[in-house]
Amino acid sequence: MWKPSRTKSIKFDLDELKIRGQKDIVALGAELKANFCIIKKNKAYLYYGFGDLKDPRCWERFRAAVLQKIKRFKIKPAVISCDLNPQFLSSQFAQELKLRFKSAKRLLPVQHHYAHIAGAQAALALSRKKIIGVACDGTGLGDNKNVWGCEFLLCDHFRIRRIGHLNYIPLPGADMAVRQPWRVAIALLYKLYGKEIFTLPIEWLKKKKAKTKVLIKMIDKGINTPLASSAGRLFDAVAALTGLCHDVKYEAEAAIALERKAGKLRGREKSSYPFSIREENGLLIARTDMMIKAIVEDIRCGNRVEVVAARFHNTFSRIIIKMCGKIKDKFNIRDVVLGGGVFFNKIITDSLMRGLERSGFFVHKPKDCILSDEGLSLGQAVIAYVSGRTGKN
Repeated sequence: MWKPSRTKSIKFDLDELKIRGQKDIVALGAELKANFCIIKKNKAYLYYGFGDLKDPRCWERFRAAVLQKIKRFKIKPAVISCDLNPQFLSSQFAQELKLRFKSAKRLLPVQHHYAHIAGAQAALALSRKKIIGVACDGTGLGDNKNVWGCEFLLCDHFRIRRIGHLNYIPLPGADMAVRQPWRVAIALLYKLYGKEIFTLPIEWLKKKKAKTKVLIKMIDKGINTPLASSAGRLFDAVAALTGLCHDVKYEAEAAIALERKAGKLRGREKSSYPFSIREENGLLIARTDMMIKAIVEDIRCGNRVEVVAARFHNTFSRIIIKMCGKIKDKFNIRDVVLGGGVFFNKIITDSLMRGLERSGFFVHKPKDCILSDEGLSLGQAVIAYVSGRTGKN
């Protein structure tokens, strides 16, 4: 028997953020871990815990709750905000509300990772600080139509721009690559080794030779193969490379398996893999080619999965610290705000906070509901509030 998840709410006083306005705002989050936020009289009300909107029961419950709160608070929304992805049910609902309320002058889609960091800023009352936002998760549609997921953002009073990211990874099969991480591993290996991929010392590759050839054709022809700068997909690929997880049944399964393996060494493995950072078209790009080659070499040498997992975790933390260091040198900003599900990984978060603090940063991590997608609508709402107050998009 289906039991609805328990919904929760948090109130935020926007006076603490030193921003004021008269506009009512409704923001509708994304699709997974559904949530919504209402701003009324300089107070923000976040409601979360509605589950996956693709489940019709969750969708009906979410929709009814939004309409009920709008009626209860006598909301006359000036701006309706939602995710940048128009395929989300929440985004389509935003279109409906825009037509339904004459007061709604504007529909404002907000990029997923911008919302992550803006929500964290709001919850932590950091609006007056210029900060570096680091948003790491699985997927979020970018404003260039690629899939984003490891983003370095420059944030000034909720005005946010992208200044760096992880190198793009092909996702053959799109959503299928999320459910089958071995596809992402194939894409990374093919990018580095070309047709020599079949000579690599990775046992499971031999069993998937026919499927691999199909994926190679998809990658070469660009068929249903979006590009992703996603931390989550990188974790998936490494888990698949080591043979830990080729198919997943729930969100972050591969990343959790990798973290558990790394955790068995209890921090005793201190080494990491090489990587590089380059500037391309005004953006800092963290490139992981050397890391993937070093992982393949570790597999060739018969190193334990625990060792590979620990070295990968060390490397990922170092990438973020190095990227933040370069941004600090350029913009003289020392405050870092974390957002996204990757930072539920205790190994990454602990080593990252230690490393950043040693490098002279002040690190800010919001509570769990804001860290995850459950806080996205807060970020959307505040961006809409500031944008509506200034008249800028």
